[in-house]
Amino acid sequence: MPLGYEITLFERDNLAGGMMRSQIPIFRLPEETINSEVDIILDMGVETRFGKELTSMKEILDEGFDTVFVGTGSPIGRPLDMPGLKEAGDHVQIGIDWLAGVTFEHVDEAPKRVVVLGGGNTAMDCTRTARCLGATDVKAIMMCPMGTTPSLRKRWAFMNGPISRLSPMIIVMMCR
Repeated sequence: MPLGYEITLFERDNLAGGMMRSQIPIFRLPEETINSEVDIILDMGVETRFGKELTSMKEILDEGFDTVFVGTGSPIGRPLDMPGLKEAGDHVQIGIDWLAGVTFEHVDEAPKRVVVLGGGNTAMDCTRTARCLGATDVKAIMMCPMGTTPSLRKRWAFMNGPISRLSPMIIVMMCR
C-alpha cells in the first residue's frame, strides 16, 4: 500500500464493492466497472476478509489494529409508516432491499403491475429494474413536482425518451 500502510478490509458480502455492487443496478453501473475500480485498490496489497458479517467491535479491536475505520454504507432502507403496510406483507418491498435481492438473484421476476413510491435514484432504479424483470405496468408516485427531483428528468429521458412521450410507465405526481 502507498505510504507503507497495511490495510485489512472486512466485507460482509463475498466480493468488495459494498452498496455499489449490491444496490446499484448493473444497467447504471456495470459489474465490469465495479470490478475494475475495486481491483485497483485490492491489487495494492489489501488483505481481504470477505463473507463474514461483523457483529462485535470488541472482536475487531482485540486484533490490535492501530486504527479502525467503520464505513457501513446505508444498506437499510426506511419503511414508510402508513396504514395497511403490515397487512400488505410481501406485496410491499423497501426499494434498496428489493434491488439487493435482484443483484443477489433472490428476485428474478417482477409482478406485472408495480407502483414505486418516490422519485429519487433508488425509486427510478426500481422502476427500470421492474420493467427489466417483466413488469408491464409501472408507476412512480412522488410527493413533489418533477422539477424538484434532480435525478428524475434525466433518468426518465434515458429510459423512455422525452417526458412528453407516452410510455407504459406513468409518473403520478402528488403535490402538496
